[in-house]
Amino acid sequence: MPVPNVSPLDTVVPGHARRRVWTEPELKSHSLLVLTFGRMFLAPLADDPKSDRTVAAIENGADLDDLLGPLATVVELSAVERVKLDLLTNSLAVESGGGRAGRTRLRVVFATPEAADACFTKLWRRLGDGFELLPYRRDWWALARTPVAVLALVLLLTAAVALGLSVFEDAAAHGSVSVAGGAGPGTHAPVPRSPFAALSGWLSWQAVCGLGGAAAAGLQVWLYRRVTQPPVSLELVRA
Repeated sequence: MPVPNVSPLDTVVPGHARRRVWTEPELKSHSLLVLTFGRMFLAPLADDPKSDRTVAAIENGADLDDLLGPLATVVELSAVERVKLDLLTNSLAVESGGGRAGRTRLRVVFATPEAADACFTKLWRRLGDGFELLPYRRDWWALARTPVAVLALVLLLTAAVALGLSVFEDAAAHGSVSVAGGAGPGTHAPVPRSPFAALSGWLSWQAVCGLGGAAAAGLQVWLYRRVTQPPVSLELVRA
């Protein structure tokens, strides 16, 4: 009985290495993606999407090289060095090296986060224990810089305006200040009008402190949300 010409890396292992297929419209950058036990196949975008019959043939173990043709991109999972899932763009970046083409990098874009997550998870399982998930590192200062700057500005303005109004209100309560001049000591003159005079009629330093405190509280909420936002990417590297 003749033995079929099937690559051992593409054989179906029940319960573990079944071929996984993604097609349009789940895929946006390619027309088809096939993940086998040891390879990843990517077919370029075409005028006619892959039919259900083609997908069924792939899942049943058809020869992928013959079925997808020479334009398909093939990635050996044994050569993969890094995989990055961008959670904002639903894209998967796969970096590999060691082949005749040297280090290569390809990007696969999905239409939904569910499809991108599923492909990333399946690929991680196929890569095995030799890969680890990098801890997510964020630039804390880049995230907090703007809220902290605005918060500091609000606090400084609140303190300056409240202090000015407080001093003006104390002076206005006395009605006049003593000045030294030709008329002799003890001569009094009206308090010169200051920029705080316009505010004192409808705003007190207590109100300014209250408004500044409310603004500072809102800015602290903004700061907290900025520094506690979820990660925007997940990255696997060869251990």
